[in-house]
Amino acid sequence: MALAGIDAAGTAPVVAPRHGFVTFCVGSGVFAAGAAAQRTAIGWLAWDLTQSVAGVGAFVLVDLLATLWVAPLAGAVTDRTQPYRLLLRTGGGSCLLALVLCALTVQEARNLYLIWGIVLLDASLRGLGQPAQMLAPGMLSAPGRLSRAVATSGISMALSLSIGPALAGLCMHYLDSVALVFALNAVSFLGLFVVLRKLRPWLDQRPPARALNFWQDMQEGFGYALRTRPIRQVLLMALLFSLLARPFGELLPAFVGDVFHGGPGLLSALMVAKGLGAVLGAVLMLRAHDTAQLFRSLCVASLGIVLALLVFVAARESTVILAVIALAGLFHVTCNICMQSLCQLHSAPPLRGRVMALYGLVFRVAPTAGAFAIAQWAWLVPLGRLIGSLAVGYALLVLGVWLLEKKKTDLV
Repeated sequence: MALAGIDAAGTAPVVAPRHGFVTFCVGSGVFAAGAAAQRTAIGWLAWDLTQSVAGVGAFVLVDLLATLWVAPLAGAVTDRTQPYRLLLRTGGGSCLLALVLCALTVQEARNLYLIWGIVLLDASLRGLGQPAQMLAPGMLSAPGRLSRAVATSGISMALSLSIGPALAGLCMHYLDSVALVFALNAVSFLGLFVVLRKLRPWLDQRPPARALNFWQDMQEGFGYALRTRPIRQVLLMALLFSLLARPFGELLPAFVGDVFHGGPGLLSALMVAKGLGAVLGAVLMLRAHDTAQLFRSLCVASLGIVLALLVFVAARESTVILAVIALAGLFHVTCNICMQSLCQLHSAPPLRGRVMALYGLVFRVAPTAGAFAIAQWAWLVPLGRLIGSLAVGYALLVLGVWLLEKKKTDLV
């Protein structure tokens, strides 16, 4: 099924490739793999420069701070700018920063504060481009296939997060070269650049005319998300999920050491199992869904991840642990795809970028906050019991939202 679009001049109708969103996801996946590889190398470089866990944590904090300040701006920028130009500029900027990191590493001019600044700039650029990257697959999909486009993007991201760090590890272990990882990240921009050029007629579209100033645009986006009940509901579920259920991923190293008394081998196996589960979950979501089906799938997947976590914290057999962490990864990516699709489907096109920026802010910052809070309480309550208790609380809240939604639907 072809997709009608508008050419760069905004005049002649054109026909998009049948699977344009797949093409975009391949290119953006290559770019994301480069970014994941660079984050791995940055973490190792931080350790090499500081020989401190706190030093490594500082780089994570810098990345988080960039998300906090740039996310409110990114939505308004996305709604004012053609996706093609925004992604080209932010991606090109990240490419240049990767080349700077490569040159600094080769010259052994590795200044900790300079690298912090580069990490902050890179995270800010990627944050500015994130809403456009989330919206692009939907722009390239036929009507009724938004969830399929989002699921394809989920597969691409899951593979990127597995392949990128693996490539970084190979370069640093066998070639003893951090600089090569930065160079590969710069080269990965070519994957995004090629698909952007190929899909330019459908991504280089004029944004809706804005009568408000930039600050008013930001306020309008937040107000719209809070006033619109379906979007407010999805954002609330995303917040609850991110605080109560999702932090298990951030706390996997603690589980391995404190609960399972394992080592790096078990941690690696758990990460692989979680990634495989995520890919399978995204594949299962490739079938087209309407809003009612997406909401139902979100609730079922939320309860599924709770069940998986309860078994995970109680199990001690390695085969059981690996199986349920794969299920947790499957339900995790299903929740993400459902929430992301619902936010897009319920948003008015002129405000969609700001809604997705707000969703991205919740989905990225809240798990870190949740993991930090859980870690502070873990010395009072065993980690497994704490995670299980929060998961049960999340299940009760999801059931409440689901029953309330069903009641409202029946009344209508």
